[in-house]
Amino acid sequence: MFFRRREKTASPDTPPARAYLPEIEDQETLDTVLASERAILYKHSTRCVVSSWSFREVRNFAADHPEWPVYVLKVIEERALSNQVADRLGIQHQSPQAFVIRNGEVVWDGSHNDVSADVLVRQIQA
Repeated sequence: MFFRRREKTASPDTPPARAYLPEIEDQETLDTVLASERAILYKHSTRCVVSSWSFREVRNFAADHPEWPVYVLKVIEERALSNQVADRLGIQHQSPQAFVIRNGEVVWDGSHNDVSADVLVRQIQA
């Protein structure tokens, strides 16, 4: 007996295709991101439920806006780099946390429920 494989159809809840989100794992990459003409820096905790939700949101944003490079900094695995972001920017550490960078300047930062695809879209259009 043959079984026909059922095709999956996209639903409104299906996220866009995964976007490539490079991880910040060294000083050189962090310096490059912070000096970027255009970038999103996303600080992610691999142990936090809210971070898991916001990571999906950030990934959806990245898939829909490939003109905005999105970089991920895992705060537990790269604690020294994460602390450096807070020190260099003068913005208290949070996770999840996102920064919109234009011409080497942070023009917006948000944390927790503010880290969503909709909010990021509004911030890049501001």
